[in-house]
Amino acid sequence: MEEKVVSEILAISNISVVDLVEGQRLRLTELQNELDNIYKMRAQGAFIRSRQKWLEHGEQMSAYFFNLEKSRAKLNSVSKMNINGSITDNVDTISRFCYDYYSKLYTSKFSEHDMTSFCKQLKNVKTITEEDQKLCDSPITITEIKQAIELLKCNKSPGNDGITTEFYKQFSEILAPFLFEVYSESLQYSQLPTTMTQGIICLIPKPKKDVLLIDNWRPISLLNNDYKIFAQVFAQRFKLVLDSIIDENQSGFMRNRHICNNTRLIFDLIDYSDLIKDDSFILFLDFFKAFDSVEHPFIFYCLEHFGFGAYFCNAMKTLYAGGNSSVKLNNGTTQRFDLERGVRQGCPVSVYLFLIVAQVFCHFIKSSNLKGIQVEERSILISQLADDTALFLKNVDQIQSAVKIIEVFSSASGLCLNLQKCELFALKSCHYRNICNIPVKDSLTYLGMVITKNEQERISQNFDPVIKKVKNRFNIWLQRDLSLKGRVLLSKAEGISRLTYIASSIHSDNKINKIIDQIMLNFLWKNRIHYIRKSVIVNSYKNGGLDYLDFSTLNNTFKINWLKYFLNNTDSMWNMISKSVFDKLGGLSFLLMCDYRIEKLPVKLSAFHRQALLAWKLIYKHNFSPHYYYIWNNCNILYKHKSIFLKTWFDEGILVVGQLLNYQGYLMTYDEFLSYFNLPVSPKEFASVIGAISLSVVSLCRGISYSKRVSLLQVADTICGKVCFSTSKNNKAIRSLFQKELVSKPHVISYWSRFIGTINWNKVWLLPNKYIITNKVKEISFKILHKFYPAKHFLSKFNKDIDVNCSFCFLQPETVPHIFWHCQYTKRLWWEVSKFINNKLECNFLLLYEHVIFGFLQYEKSMEREAYIINLLIILVKFHIHRCKFTNQKPFFSVVLKELENYMVSIKDSTNKKAVKTMYLLNTFKIL
Repeated sequence: MEEKVVSEILAISNISVVDLVEGQRLRLTELQNELDNIYKMRAQGAFIRSRQKWLEHGEQMSAYFFNLEKSRAKLNSVSKMNINGSITDNVDTISRFCYDYYSKLYTSKFSEHDMTSFCKQLKNVKTITEEDQKLCDSPITITEIKQAIELLKCNKSPGNDGITTEFYKQFSEILAPFLFEVYSESLQYSQLPTTMTQGIICLIPKPKKDVLLIDNWRPISLLNNDYKIFAQVFAQRFKLVLDSIIDENQSGFMRNRHICNNTRLIFDLIDYSDLIKDDSFILFLDFFKAFDSVEHPFIFYCLEHFGFGAYFCNAMKTLYAGGNSSVKLNNGTTQRFDLERGVRQGCPVSVYLFLIVAQVFCHFIKSSNLKGIQVEERSILISQLADDTALFLKNVDQIQSAVKIIEVFSSASGLCLNLQKCELFALKSCHYRNICNIPVKDSLTYLGMVITKNEQERISQNFDPVIKKVKNRFNIWLQRDLSLKGRVLLSKAEGISRLTYIASSIHSDNKINKIIDQIMLNFLWKNRIHYIRKSVIVNSYKNGGLDYLDFSTLNNTFKINWLKYFLNNTDSMWNMISKSVFDKLGGLSFLLMCDYRIEKLPVKLSAFHRQALLAWKLIYKHNFSPHYYYIWNNCNILYKHKSIFLKTWFDEGILVVGQLLNYQGYLMTYDEFLSYFNLPVSPKEFASVIGAISLSVVSLCRGISYSKRVSLLQVADTICGKVCFSTSKNNKAIRSLFQKELVSKPHVISYWSRFIGTINWNKVWLLPNKYIITNKVKEISFKILHKFYPAKHFLSKFNKDIDVNCSFCFLQPETVPHIFWHCQYTKRLWWEVSKFINNKLECNFLLLYEHVIFGFLQYEKSMEREAYIINLLIILVKFHIHRCKFTNQKPFFSVVLKELENYMVSIKDSTNKKAVKTMYLLNTFKIL
């Protein structure tokens, strides 16, 4: 239609103005009006669709909502470049430079001799099982292709063929068999179609780096979706078998492994450096362009070495055969260049190929003669997160050896050390500034965390920059007119989420906790008055709150999660230091069952461990039981102002006070103890334990028979333990344990109860959530119920200069009862609403003020559908009154009907269940 109109307009426009007859002039005017109407209809359709999208996805955890405030200030494209010390913005010069740089970077420097020499040194490498090999070597299937299509991410830029993810998903049933034929033929001939080999490199600037230097841009490959589907099939196979060959040392891109393991291990080594006898070092390695420089023949060798079969290896070779790319710049792309080495950042399979290479490096380091850091009977040598590698070296003599060993690996793999960016951290005092041309640092950044010995500096240097960023993001969002629920959501997504990694890795003191909580609360209330107590808003929606997360509670939850991880992985290398410390107290599982006070424990703990133990004490109430009144780690049994723990006694099963009582109910003598337990202890040691037990404790335990050995209570069997240490993810349940002491019932319940009597408050609080309406509409009921709706009389408490008269009638003070019920304009409105309800629903409904405040909740079962419509209308009318108040207009029922019509148009095409139900009932009763 539009094309026909435009073409006719163009045809008439080509006629000279002088030659136009009256009919043609008239026709031209008609066509222009018709085109205007087409554009108006299109604009109206876009407006309706945007309203529907906001109703469905606005102020929710959705990409649509968060994309509203995506920073577009900087384009990820190169406009200027420092070339050999000279800054240029010449497009052709930059294009040639980028081409030269990346074509050189991706040019192979592979040496068959060096790889062969390296391979001879590799021994006892783990291989995948025969079953796993068969799984990986099985022919590709159409089902796998369909599953790979479903794994594609939507709303992503397509490759140079322009075919989007959405297209593949929409027509997956049709395309999958076709793709199957393409992939099968490609595997048969070990060659992909031309477009599948092509990629476009998008340069992403590295944070806090000089963007004029090309080294500070990360190359991400934009690949065609047919290539990504093919690669995804084998990536899924990879994921199923990697656990058996990738050591625990590697945390990157592996299921159930976390970056916090790497950082926690570093901090444990620093905080408990007194457990290490040697002057040890941590060497942080930096490989130059690691993903872009690994040699393809080395990758294929590694695959074969780990036991992958011919079919799978051929698939990997096919994926990388003939690969080529160009670099995307401001006004086009560079020339194409071949990719002779490197794994594409953007390819689904590349990270797993790199993990294979990284595992070979890990194995090579472990099998070398390097000496790691020794803590009691265990030692540690290496930790990895993809290419981010830390070596733990016994002493200064190991550093030179480590560099030489890495050079052997580099010559074979292509991964070369960037010594300028490698760093050393001394666990003890060190007078060297450089060792082997590697700087020795007192403070450095590793995996996004500032590593330093001083605990206070550690807190400030890690939390302060993130807090500043959170405040900046909040200030940007405050420019939007968001609801309370929307701001609560953002406090989690823009606030809590940015702090999670840090809080999981280090402790946070009370000062930081209060600062963070205050920032988030101020954001919630738009840096104005806090109208509701924090103890109320942390309640769930059904209890009258906003499901708000306070940081202090969440921080304690993170610490409980660490305890959980430790208990489930006690012998893990990541817990090596922590286990050594807690073993001095009987082990963490036993310690958590003791009535301890942290400052009385006989072992000096790090701030992180102290905070974790304190978090447990906040939720686990230690009930006195004479049967299990433990001697050890007991804050009431002290020797020289410290609780006691003796491993020899503990190992013999001597746990509770009652075991030290004789048959008369008194504490054993030294001879009685030796005779009964046959445990050789010195008189001094015996006296220190017996002397620490008070007579009052003895009297409490007297009269109960105890066996020679007492079984330990299991922390996982306690009520708190079942919640905190179950295998399922249960952060919400853990938080609820901390919030028990924090939450309080909304005080308005007692206020309203004086007028309404018994009412189901859960239904009242949740009533607006039954409908697909915006949070702004829901918020009116919330504010009224919590008694902070901004009526003028209420606002005059904070600003005496406000004119308190009603915004509609100007005669009476504007209170909530007045503006929503008693005002002559709203009274008339409600009368018309009530009349409309009775006519349309054919019922005898009497609208009361309590219905306006709480909703229409008491009705017969047979009237359930009518009640649904009535409550919707009440909510929408309340919002109409609110909007009229703030737009200086009078409320009119005719406008309410028009708004209802617009609302129905907005939701009529929605597939949301609430929208479907609402439209069904509105149409059933022929509301409009």
